[in-house]
Amino acid sequence: MQLHAIARVIMHVLSGNLDDWLPHFRSLEERVASAVEAAWPVCVAPLRSKKNAMTHEDHITEHLVQSLIRAKSLPGRIIYQHTLLAEDKNSNVSMSGNIDFVLTIGDDEDVYLACECKRLNIPYKTGVRGLFAEYVDEGLMRFVSGQYANGLPAAMMLGYVMDARTDRARRGVKRAMESRSAAIRLQSVRDAPVIAGRPLRFHTTHLCAPGHVIEVAHTFLAWH
Repeated sequence: MQLHAIARVIMHVLSGNLDDWLPHFRSLEERVASAVEAAWPVCVAPLRSKKNAMTHEDHITEHLVQSLIRAKSLPGRIIYQHTLLAEDKNSNVSMSGNIDFVLTIGDDEDVYLACECKRLNIPYKTGVRGLFAEYVDEGLMRFVSGQYANGLPAAMMLGYVMDARTDRARRGVKRAMESRSAAIRLQSVRDAPVIAGRPLRFHTTHLCAPGHVIEVAHTFLAWH
């Protein structure tokens, strides 16, 4: 379905059941995930020889977003560091956060597919830091709390697996989620079949603090 048609459907059911628009968000997420998979080698190539700050999470995401924009394979507009504004009861407006990137949907600034990115399994001289807790506490929780994608039925996360051990990263994140299942209001987990040479994929659903259910699609990308 083209973006303008998806936007019409979403705007039509905006005040209805979120389950009605979940299939359309799933379709968009699958398109974004496929585009990310195709862009990943292009993104990684100029960074392989870099160290430290050049392989920081933000720098990798900048290269990835630029590759996605240049590929022109996605409907809508990709916005890097999408700024969220919040208004308190006294009408004071302030920034509540920046989503790593979003794919806009239609003309409503509150309707978008959000993507949060985190590094995993970072090699150091002293060993590998998994950062599994950070993936959950500083990434996934932003959707569960309603800070990101508030009122929306779906979102996505990317894990940059810096030692290419996506299987190990998945086990570590699974343990971190299980130990925090109450905090992240975990309702279900669905792993996709593992395909050699392809990103590792799984889906989780959560009861958000605002009261609706959100489905988060997770994609782990191997850094070679």
